[in-house]
Amino acid sequence: MPDKKFFGRIIFIIMVASIFYAGCDRTSSQRPASVGIAEGEPEHEHVVLTAEAERLAGIKLARLGPQSIIPELLVPAEVTLNPRAFYRLTTRVSGRVEQLLAYEGDRVRRGQVVARLFSLPYLESLAELRLAAERLDRLEKTNSPDKETARAVLASARDKLRLLGLADQELDRLVQQGGELPLYEVTSPADGQVVSTAAFPGDSLEAGARLMEIASYQLLWVEGRVQEKDLGLLTVGQAATIRSKAFPDLEFQGRVTFISPALDTTSRTLKVRVEVANPEGRLKPGMYVDLALKLAEQRMLAVPREAVVEVNGEKTIFVPEGPGTYRPQAIQTGPPVGDWLPVIAGLSAGDDYVAAGAFMLKAELLKHTLGEGDHHHD
Repeated sequence: MPDKKFFGRIIFIIMVASIFYAGCDRTSSQRPASVGIAEGEPEHEHVVLTAEAERLAGIKLARLGPQSIIPELLVPAEVTLNPRAFYRLTTRVSGRVEQLLAYEGDRVRRGQVVARLFSLPYLESLAELRLAAERLDRLEKTNSPDKETARAVLASARDKLRLLGLADQELDRLVQQGGELPLYEVTSPADGQVVSTAAFPGDSLEAGARLMEIASYQLLWVEGRVQEKDLGLLTVGQAATIRSKAFPDLEFQGRVTFISPALDTTSRTLKVRVEVANPEGRLKPGMYVDLALKLAEQRMLAVPREAVVEVNGEKTIFVPEGPGTYRPQAIQTGPPVGDWLPVIAGLSAGDDYVAAGAFMLKAELLKHTLGEGDHHHD
């Protein structure tokens, strides 16, 4: 026969079950005060806020109407060096590298000496120049008929050194200073940065040998590929914006300088090139970027980007349905244009919507969806 402990356990289980089912009935009969269901629209949840909650959330309403915006054609692109600002520095004379004054990564200025070479051909030409100048100087003080010949010899000596890259001003200085013959100096052709060096002190080089590469990153190229169907939207001089994931808060402005005359028959795309200023050096050759080509200004229905939130995987906007009452409405939008999103479907011209504060309304909606109890804000 069952003992008293057995009957005690049975009574305890019955009591717990009664409390559990009673709690479920009470819970199922309650609905949060801040969220209601519209009559006849059981699938649409509403967020209800008090006036104070609306103020704290920064709720602002607007009426959907056409906006003057500039659409963009988005093109994948890559940053490349500007060949017009890239220099492969070579020696104009044969010789031995005595001093290398700039290495990879160093910034250089136009006219800065980056290397000095011991070059016998250069020294011989310089000695010839000085001798020709001295001889002409002596003859100028006489009535010798050889003065014209001396002038021709001096001019020939100067021409030989001009071919080595020396300017007239530099030649005058070398003649006047006299003394020990200097080393041949290689100077930077422009402001920029040393990309690579191909020779080092002690190396013997032939005339025309590569010494280093110098590039300027102040003005870069951005090259993109435009689909065949969009070719009619391209024009030289067209404004463009470059955006990089490395700098999400920055935009770089440029203009189209080149449109390829031939279509790539494999990809059915056309190359378009944009020149972009890069004064702070943030863009790097080889970076992948988004190229946004500016199209003709249009008037279209659009809402601010901050007005659209994502709910259950859908782009959603909130519409007012009474004092403090807002209903989420799924909409379709086009690609963003600056701070605007073109409206394709889901909202009609003249409809009111929440232009600011949508994020707070989404948070309230999600609270109800997750079943967090009473969400009414005072």
